[in-house]
Amino acid sequence: MAERGVDFSASQIWIGRAVVPVILVAAPFVYNQIYFIHVMGLAMIASVAALGMQLLIGYSGQLSMGQAAFFGIGAYTSGILTKDYGVPFGVAFFASGLMAAISSLALAPITRLRGVYLAVATLGFTIVVFLILLNEEWLTGGSFGLLAIPWPSIGPVSLNETGIYFLCLAVLVVIYMAFERLVDSRFGRALQAIMLDEDAARASGVNVTLYKIKCFVIAAMVTGFAGCLFAHHSRYLNPDDFTFWRSIEILIMVGVGGIGSMTGAIIGAFIVVLLPEYLRAFDEWRLVIFGVLLVLFMGLGKGGIVGFISLALRQGGTVLENGKRALLGRGSPRP
Repeated sequence: MAERGVDFSASQIWIGRAVVPVILVAAPFVYNQIYFIHVMGLAMIASVAALGMQLLIGYSGQLSMGQAAFFGIGAYTSGILTKDYGVPFGVAFFASGLMAAISSLALAPITRLRGVYLAVATLGFTIVVFLILLNEEWLTGGSFGLLAIPWPSIGPVSLNETGIYFLCLAVLVVIYMAFERLVDSRFGRALQAIMLDEDAARASGVNVTLYKIKCFVIAAMVTGFAGCLFAHHSRYLNPDDFTFWRSIEILIMVGVGGIGSMTGAIIGAFIVVLLPEYLRAFDEWRLVIFGVLLVLFMGLGKGGIVGFISLALRQGGTVLENGKRALLGRGSPRP
């Protein structure tokens, strides 16, 4: 499994791969409530965007604050094509990813930057895209937003809320599996070499700039796909949905779940999206409690929640093995 800094056994990995999709498939039937299905759909859309950010920061070491821009580009591309021009959803979906990927090429020269310098440069790109979405009313609707975006359709079938839920789930599963194979490939190993020591990777014959650009484009394309799903899930777009705060939110998802873990990106996305909703019972204290919990999650370190779970399982296994040895009287417990 393509996870860095975590140590799950093969059986644990396959159990997770088998159980989690079954739970997600069964959830709308077990709890058939529109609000629950809607929020779960948002969590899966956020997971797709978080996977793109994870590829950037977790596997190539590029800290980008431009994901909100690609998210917005994908959303508005699909919304405009389907609403104003009657383009089929399938075509608009791939067009949204393609447009986000092409837009990311404008940032190709700045991929030479590192750390905070890259973050500031991509933040500037997010601000530019936001201002375009806000001011070009003839195209985007400006501050009034883009209204009445049609439901997505597959062939003659128009999807409702539950249909969009399963569409988001299908896209999430496909991208997760694709990224797992990608980061375990030669391309993924080159990215990790760049993250660990860019100069050493260059000295080893890795074309650092080219690999970073490819990684940036792939992450932007996937985020564009997430934006497309968001547009048809919400059916209304406003420029305020695509400010730099969106980029920070996606970054928090990766940090909470665990940097370097694709599974962690998904877990972090679900926590960041679902937790505030289920804290509404605390009224005005909701966001305060959410902030405190985020601090605690980030306190788990770079491995995040996935790293903590991995450590707990490993320690639990050691305790069980020591107990078994003690009961059977076979040797001394392991330290």
